[in-house]
Amino acid sequence: MTLRGLLWRFAAAYVVLLVVVGVALSLAGASSSTGGNVAALLGTVTWVCMDFAKKNGRYFTSEEKKRAILGMLAIDMAMQAALTVAVVLFAGAARLSLGPALLVLLFVGVLHTLVIWFFVGFAGKQHAAAEVRRNKNN
Repeated sequence: MTLRGLLWRFAAAYVVLLVVVGVALSLAGASSSTGGNVAALLGTVTWVCMDFAKKNGRYFTSEEKKRAILGMLAIDMAMQAALTVAVVLFAGAARLSLGPALLVLLFVGVLHTLVIWFFVGFAGKQHAAAEVRRNKNN
């Protein structure tokens, strides 16, 4: 699997999970979907990274890891920007106030950067542990 393939898979899976989690939380009567959004993000990051390792028989090189994190962050922030605009407009705001929207995106961006960075590393550790177990059994 290429990095491009990983990023396409990330984007598709993340959109699907955001919709599924959003609908499920709405049906459950939750007033906020913030926790669900983060869960969708960390689940998607972990899944695509583990799938990359499985399909390639190795984990990321340091350059691939950096590009994967930056690519996932760019996709995530594009989706967050679209969601922010949609929520503000859906809430009935006549116009989008740029300053507060940018502050929200900055805050979300920092948090999501940490989540993506941590779970890319976590998936690498999980892959390494699985390799050790597999080599130990052989």
